[in-house]
Amino acid sequence: MSKRNRMQGELENSVLNVLWSAEQPLTSNEVLAAINTNDELALTTILTVLTRLQEKGLVVREASGRTGLFSAAQSRDEHVAKLLLEVLSSTDNPSLAISHFAKGLSKDAAAALKKSLG
Repeated sequence: MSKRNRMQGELENSVLNVLWSAEQPLTSNEVLAAINTNDELALTTILTVLTRLQEKGLVVREASGRTGLFSAAQSRDEHVAKLLLEVLSSTDNPSLAISHFAKGLSKDAAAALKKSLG
């Protein structure tokens, strides 16, 4: 993976983390302010990332006058569950993958998994 792709992925994750932490939809300027701790990023960069995340179905944009309000399309937990399902569907032996996954869980996480399975 190129350095640019890795940085882009990190920035996408940062934007999503800001949106997941927000109690309400945010403007692009608010996202920028939350991420841009050392003034390295431009508003156009944040707008590009938000547009790409919107195209991926991860961000929802609501029109609000001339500006847009952005929010995550799903919660962090829903997103993680989707990623886990995608990874699991990529294996030829899901049972073995689940077994290895379960061995790596903490006691609390294993108990929560057992509870959710009924």
